[in-house]
Amino acid sequence: MKRIELLLKEPLYQENMNLNAQEEQEARYCLHDFQHHLDVARIAYILVLENNDLNYFIKENGLSGKLAAKELIYAAGLLHDIGKWKEQQEGVDHASFGARVAREILPHAFFNTREIEIIGRAIYEHSNISTEMSFLGERIHRADNLSRISNFSLLCSECSYRNLCPKVKKMEITISSFDY
Repeated sequence: MKRIELLLKEPLYQENMNLNAQEEQEARYCLHDFQHHLDVARIAYILVLENNDLNYFIKENGLSGKLAAKELIYAAGLLHDIGKWKEQQEGVDHASFGARVAREILPHAFFNTREIEIIGRAIYEHSNISTEMSFLGERIHRADNLSRISNFSLLCSECSYRNLCPKVKKMEITISSFDY
């Protein structure tokens, strides 16, 4: 996935990830670091594969094939919380800010205008579930929630800061989350 490699090397991506890390040096819960972003990307891709939705996603968005679809899903996951530092510093919506930052980064990794729109919309939508969400936005939203319960080193149910966490109210924890 060459475009994902380029995205990860993009200076603006690295700068924003560093700002996330700086802002969360004394974080009490749920970091928005590279591991979290990668977990979300992987889980989103798995959700698409497990539901046999990859061909639908390709056709619905006019993508060139499976590799392009995988790169879009991974890019959205790797960028979904890129603006978290801005929310923590200034109270702005991290999803909206992150979508704008992603639109600056993605051309440098050779994503085309249509692909950038798909990824940007998914990032914008990921923090608030709604009936009008895009396919990718809904998958990133679910993957974001599922990433917290799948990481056994930081189970939300065992976190001592659970009552302070803004994610808990939106958490998707159902019996189907544990199906295998």
